[in-house]
Amino acid sequence: MISFRSFVLAVAILATTAVSAFAEKRIALIIGNSAYKNVARLQNRANDAAVVADMFRSAGFETVESRLNLTVSELRKTLREFGNKSRDADVAVVYYAGHGIELDGNNYLIPVDATLETDADVLDETLPLDRVLFAVEPARQLRLVILDACRDNPFAKTMKRTIAARAV
Repeated sequence: MISFRSFVLAVAILATTAVSAFAEKRIALIIGNSAYKNVARLQNRANDAAVVADMFRSAGFETVESRLNLTVSELRKTLREFGNKSRDADVAVVYYAGHGIELDGNNYLIPVDATLETDADVLDETLPLDRVLFAVEPARQLRLVILDACRDNPFAKTMKRTIAARAV
């Protein structure tokens, strides 16, 4: 699996490097969530984030911010700040490694402090993928979001559905 990840990341960096001939400012936000408080810890997500951050630095990105084990409020704040910075960028990249979940066809990132007792908690305790897309949207030339997310719902055994037909 590591070789596949390396391949995907190499392709992403090549894509951003190809744009670099015309891009003046390239920024990246690297998020690695592994130390979950209410479910089993994920192995290697922090390590993956460090490797990816180094790869973007090696590719000549002006700014590479690396954040580990973000709570929901930290994740919101980090994306808001990155979105502000992407307004002045030609290339904006977000890499996320951690848990993700899908609810009724919408994807969400799971912060390390999430407590998902019911499917309705997903709306309050997680961050929609659309929020990440919104953060890279202002970049002028290339907007890229790379998700290295486990989607096996670590809360599945304990999460109760408030609507029986809801897909989680």
